[in-house]
Amino acid sequence: MSTLHDVGEFGLIARIAKMAASAPHVIEGIGDDCAVLRFNTHTLLVSCDLSIEGVHFLPGTPPEAIGWKSAASSLSDIAAMGGAPSFVLVSLACPPDCEVAYIERVYDGLLDALAQSGAVLVGGDTSRSPAGLMLDVTSIGEVVGGRCLTRKGARPGDRLVTTGHLGLSAAGLHALENGHEAPALVHAHYEPTPRVSEGQWLASRTEVHAMIDISDGLAQDAGHLADAGRLGVDIARASVPLDPGLAAYSEVHACDPYAFMLGGGEDYELAFAVDEAACDDVLAAFRREFHIPVSVVGVFNDTWHGVRVDGEPLSSGGFDHFKQDETTTGNP
Repeated sequence: MSTLHDVGEFGLIARIAKMAASAPHVIEGIGDDCAVLRFNTHTLLVSCDLSIEGVHFLPGTPPEAIGWKSAASSLSDIAAMGGAPSFVLVSLACPPDCEVAYIERVYDGLLDALAQSGAVLVGGDTSRSPAGLMLDVTSIGEVVGGRCLTRKGARPGDRLVTTGHLGLSAAGLHALENGHEAPALVHAHYEPTPRVSEGQWLASRTEVHAMIDISDGLAQDAGHLADAGRLGVDIARASVPLDPGLAAYSEVHACDPYAFMLGGGEDYELAFAVDEAACDDVLAAFRREFHIPVSVVGVFNDTWHGVRVDGEPLSSGGFDHFKQDETTTGNP
């Protein structure tokens, strides 16, 4: 009999998707960053994300960081579709002896993240847990300008493009686990910024064909775009921009920075497929608008399926909850 370790997180999701019924008002159901639902004249985006102590965050993580990151992971799903987050519900489970002031600090961080994205907390649920803290954040948003981007839509020849720098959050986790001083990387791990405005801008450009947020690592998430389009994507390692702070940390601690950049997650940057002919113009306009790095890091093709790096198949991908070692603290 198969176990969850055998089928993996995404194998389980695929099986559940086959079991679940749909309905006429469901535009996109299981399998994308958000559910896309038709509601009267509105198109709603709905997503939820769990954060569990010992799985998604280390014991001893500052409570404000727990709240911020729990919100950011859910809001980033709205950003990945190019939507505007509006409402959030939070379910909380914690031991009865947890201090009230500690929980208030968790919510301080969560509410700060919501305020930055323009969303408000409207409800949720509370429960006792036998051990540890758990947050389940549900974000509800709306499609902006009549168009949202899904994982489907990449075309042969499209360029794979990413925002920002990758690998900082994974390196920050590495620093925490090993007792290294790396405040900038730890901050990137504790307080990632969902690219909400950037996602809305990209969704307004018809030259952008598909998009995802980078929560499980560039290689794995680019693979989701490729799989959704029944395509292959080849990532050029040298084209993925290396953050100077990550480079310095990796050199001092004898780490491979590309392992963080390709396989590490929780940066919540965006990866998207853009038309080859329009790519330069789209990226130039994006840089003028946001003043953050944006880089062509790969190419989609219909010659083979899946994801490769410099033409070579990967020996391992990004994060999978059911295939990781039990002691691993990782991505949502």
